[in-house]
Amino acid sequence: MGAGGAGGLQPTAGSRGVTDTQLRRYEIFIIERPGRPPVHAGGVHASDGELALQNARDVFARRPDCHGLWALPAEAITSGSPVTAEPPTSVAPVHESYLVFGKPGHKGVQTFLGIVQAASPAEALDAGRKTLGGGIVDWWVAPERDRLATRPEDAAAMFDPAKGKPFRDQAFYPVDTMMRKLRRERDSRRAKP
Repeated sequence: MGAGGAGGLQPTAGSRGVTDTQLRRYEIFIIERPGRPPVHAGGVHASDGELALQNARDVFARRPDCHGLWALPAEAITSGSPVTAEPPTSVAPVHESYLVFGKPGHKGVQTFLGIVQAASPAEALDAGRKTLGGGIVDWWVAPERDRLATRPEDAAAMFDPAKGKPFRDQAFYPVDTMMRKLRRERDSRRAKP
């Protein structure tokens, strides 16, 4: 099972004692240019947040321009919108900052919309829906304390090396043509006595 705790290997729910070697999943948001909102790029698996950011850089920031990355543990994200109010609690709720993401259309991607103060994910969803706009088809919220982000001062060291590496499609490499030529040469040598 490996190391326990945050970021360690975790047993799968309902695994009945069987260990799982799956690493923790992080949802990745990419910031293409300064002043642009982070946009969901996909997910990576990693043992901790720092490794998640490094994996995300290698997977999502190789071709497009990238100014920064955010990583959120997938289990920290609450999706949807509340249908019913949460039951009242006898203890005064502790408010914290929640990051709010919205998908503006069925073909869009989750985009950072802003931050709300709330006592729970359901309350954050409701606050985000009321204050951050209409036309959103899907909402995500996550506690700001769970966000891992690259620092602006590290952007050059983290992202500039990929800029000098041109993307080459598989068609760039004429392997099939070369293999056919080698086979013809081999066959012509075999055919000669």
